[in-house]
Amino acid sequence: MESNKNYSRRSFLQTSGATLGASLVTLPFANVVKASPAKRRMALVGTGVRGVSMYGRGLLRNYSDYVELVGVCDINPGRLDYAAEFIGADAPKYTDVEKMLADVQPETLIVTSRDDVHHEHIIKGLEYGCNVICEKPMTIDEEKTQAVIDADRKSAGNVIVTFNYRYPPYRAKMKQMIMDGIVGEMEQVEFHWNIAHGHLRNYMQRWHGHKEFGGSLWVHKSTHHFDMINWYLDTDPAQVYAYGSLDFFGANNDYRGNNCRDCQFTAKCPYHWDITQNDHLRRLYTENEHYDGYIRDNCVFRKDIDIYDRHAAVVKYANGVYMNYSLTANSDYPGFWLAFNGTKGRLEVRTHRYPERDFEEILFTPNARYTNEPVRVVRVHHGEGGHWGGDPILTDQLFKNPDKPDPLGQQAGVRDGAMSVLTGVAARKSIETGKPVDIEGLTDLKPMAKRPT
Repeated sequence: MESNKNYSRRSFLQTSGATLGASLVTLPFANVVKASPAKRRMALVGTGVRGVSMYGRGLLRNYSDYVELVGVCDINPGRLDYAAEFIGADAPKYTDVEKMLADVQPETLIVTSRDDVHHEHIIKGLEYGCNVICEKPMTIDEEKTQAVIDADRKSAGNVIVTFNYRYPPYRAKMKQMIMDGIVGEMEQVEFHWNIAHGHLRNYMQRWHGHKEFGGSLWVHKSTHHFDMINWYLDTDPAQVYAYGSLDFFGANNDYRGNNCRDCQFTAKCPYHWDITQNDHLRRLYTENEHYDGYIRDNCVFRKDIDIYDRHAAVVKYANGVYMNYSLTANSDYPGFWLAFNGTKGRLEVRTHRYPERDFEEILFTPNARYTNEPVRVVRVHHGEGGHWGGDPILTDQLFKNPDKPDPLGQQAGVRDGAMSVLTGVAARKSIETGKPVDIEGLTDLKPMAKRPT
């Protein structure tokens, strides 16, 4: 069964008022925190680095004229206290998301909790009549994805998944060029992403190193990439055949310590990192470990790491396009290259993750069968802000201009979140079985050659 819900910003804004009114009929008023009627009421669950910065402090500093934070929630009370202080939120604090929703009755719930509980918070928000803004990935496996799909169909609320990789100006330009037909009929995609050792170290130290929490990098990281391609091609993935292995981190070493702060191998380990030198991370994490046992600076060579650091896949799309994809996580080059090959030519971009220049160059090589024109170079400046200038554009859409036209379809909903997650799930299953895995059958969503609006 396909959902016929409209995920436009207009419906998101209109639904927020309608669902709030409906929720007030059945939910208690006793502890409702009242906000200015001119501002949209939002609550936050999950106070990790992204939650307290982009959707916490950044929200209040940049969008306080448009939204009000009426509740903050985390299961760790110590981290919650520091998060509220760091954000500067004069809002009630909760360790139970359901109690927060019942008390403060926000129009929108922002979900920045650990990946494996995203679905719980999305579903709970929808049940309480909220719209939901969720960090990627929407969730980590097919069962949880189906649970979100089911809850979304039952609710009047809408879900937005924050795929900020759609928003950098040069990527928007590439999307427009593809929509304009520059490459002709699309045939094949080449997409190769490299994570530098320092970035991968962060994943391996944290909960991301365990499939049960992050679904492996096939889901936590590659979800970004798979969504980009779904968006660029305007189609759904149909089948995935993948390889993957853990070759460097985890048990692949002859020494290991408890964590970076308590390790006898600091002089020889190239990944030693002293979290106590970062006041923000120390106060957010290490001073609050005793509440929930979460260690932020675990040893990257601990034996229970079960994700991959080498990834390769072939993805077949419902419209017949193929993609060769790799995620190289054992590298000192942080960057990627992406190329679209079509009947009229090749559209390509190569970029460094931390560029010294403030622009990217898109190359179009025409197919000689159509024209003798030379290679065309299109230079696009990043703009201000993180992720190549994409983050402010995304947050402006979410919090400042929710009714602004979206001609490129950059804002993503449940179906987008599902298809990106399912591509990673299929890759993981393919590695485990040694066989190609179909997207159809993982949930009740059927891959479509052209994505529904």
